Amino acid sequence: MKPRYLTCHVYLAFARKSFQKQMQYRVANLAGLTTNFFFLLVQIFVYTAFYAARPGPQPLNLNDIITYFVLCQSFLMLMPLWGTRSEIANAIKDGSVALQLTKPVDFQTYWFADELGKACYYLLMRALPTFLLSSLFFKVTIPQQPASLMAFAVSMTLAIFMSTSITITVYGTAFWTLDATGIVGIAHSIITFFSGMLVPLALWPGWLAQIGGWLPFEGLVNIPFSIYLGKITGFAILMAIGKQLIWSVFFCAIGRIILNLGFSRLVIQGG
Repeated sequence: MKPRYLTCHVYLAFARKSFQKQMQYRVANLAGLTTNFFFLLVQIFVYTAFYAARPGPQPLNLNDIITYFVLCQSFLMLMPLWGTRSEIANAIKDGSVALQLTKPVDFQTYWFADELGKACYYLLMRALPTFLLSSLFFKVTIPQQPASLMAFAVSMTLAIFMSTSITITVYGTAFWTLDATGIVGIAHSIITFFSGMLVPLALWPGWLAQIGGWLPFEGLVNIPFSIYLGKITGFAILMAIGKQLIWSVFFCAIGRIILNLGFSRLVIQGG
């Protein structure tokens, strides 16, 4: 038990250091809050105009849409996929990954711990302020059932875990390309679209929504937010969370394979 305890203590220390590092950028965080709120206003204005032009019944009412995009902007930075955090690719490109590999820790778990610290920071300094500020200006839906909030918390945690797993997998391609900008850009566009970040899957045409439902990416946005809005209930919640869990484990395993293959062929430029 002692070695396991010490191992957990080490990774928690990495997470704490990551959190403390982010605390240094208070002005940048304030600018980020302003940016989040600006884009939230744009999204709400666009969908308000859309609903005014289409007064008929919709799968999501206007209050649901407003709440959906408030959640999007609140939790955006908790997920490294959209947080523009490319330390992995940069470490591979500039060779500093060699220094990290000298640490007696598992590299993949180290990055998970690092992202955990950042996620905790953005939860406190970005998600909660954005949500509370938005609640002052817009009618944001709050689930009345504690079970729904607990299911949302579990689903959102899995979404962050999956986002981190996908990020490590995508940026790990830098072992072969050195500059993963192109691959990251393509992956970012595909995942942003099929996750429901731009348009909720409930508003998609039936055939396209079916395709999106078969892909893993709705687990990043559409599933947790649909649980929050009460659009996924009962046994369907367990099915949705199970889907997130399976895909999270899958991407974690793929990331592990990519990192192991990458380390076996790693050549540091300049020496």
